[in-house]
Amino acid sequence: MREELERRADLIEVLSRKLSKDRIDELRSKSLSIADFIKSSSKVITTTSDFYESPARYASIIFSSITDKDVRYVDSEDLMYYIAPYDESRESSVIIYSSSEGLHNLRLLTDQLTWTNHRVLVVTQSKLGEDLEYRLSGNVVVNLDTDEWLLHTHIITSLAAGELAPSESLRKARIVKELNSLDAKLLEDLLQAYDNVLRELRKFVAEPFITTASPSMWGVAEEVVYKRSFNTYLVRPEAVPRHVSKVRRVLIISTDVEEYSLKSVRGLSITQGVEVFSLNVRTDPLTSPIYGLLLIEFL
Repeated sequence: MREELERRADLIEVLSRKLSKDRIDELRSKSLSIADFIKSSSKVITTTSDFYESPARYASIIFSSITDKDVRYVDSEDLMYYIAPYDESRESSVIIYSSSEGLHNLRLLTDQLTWTNHRVLVVTQSKLGEDLEYRLSGNVVVNLDTDEWLLHTHIITSLAAGELAPSESLRKARIVKELNSLDAKLLEDLLQAYDNVLRELRKFVAEPFITTASPSMWGVAEEVVYKRSFNTYLVRPEAVPRHVSKVRRVLIISTDVEEYSLKSVRGLSITQGVEVFSLNVRTDPLTSPIYGLLLIEFL
């Protein structure tokens, strides 16, 4: 018990630094570039240059939810080969989220988009090399300089959406208030509220399992699958029934609001005897992935 408390205290201290007022203020300042880019665009496509889809998918969700901007997610290959070359006179502005693992594909995307006269903004995990900076000259690059790619992309995107949302929006006010409260006290409260769930989840992830999630929580699922050493793989909800013959244990990551969208997956526990564990974050779907990403740090 003592070791667990010490581990928890250490994690809270580490995460508090990553969510410090200075860090959030820095992300808020950088988010203005994203907000200005979207504000000056009639249509915006979000995409990624790597296997982390969630930053771009989350951007399309939150901008469409609380602003009047036309923002949609498109897979990078679909964008490169089927949209960018053929949308002459209808060009959308494009936001690319690129972690350090997506730099090769970022070169291909950048070339295709700049050759076809698209405005481009790239959100990067770290400083780009000279060749990419040259290819992107005249476009906007927002460097997060972070080792918490999913957490910080979700935060900066929500901050940018808050900048663009109507000032009278109650949902905007609530989201901004929550983002201003990301501190040690919030982490303590979060742990206290989900302590029992995390204990049971630690037991669940000790054996192989499938991971799936609702749209807003896809980033939390990516964190579990791609950044943790669990024996699991990521499956879209509609494809889960085709996989449970191989692995009969499923982790569902969702929110109260999106619960119905995963009803068929939960039903597998009855129809096929599958063991299902639900991590259900009980907050607004627009901020829930941030809380979910924080919770996963304590697994």
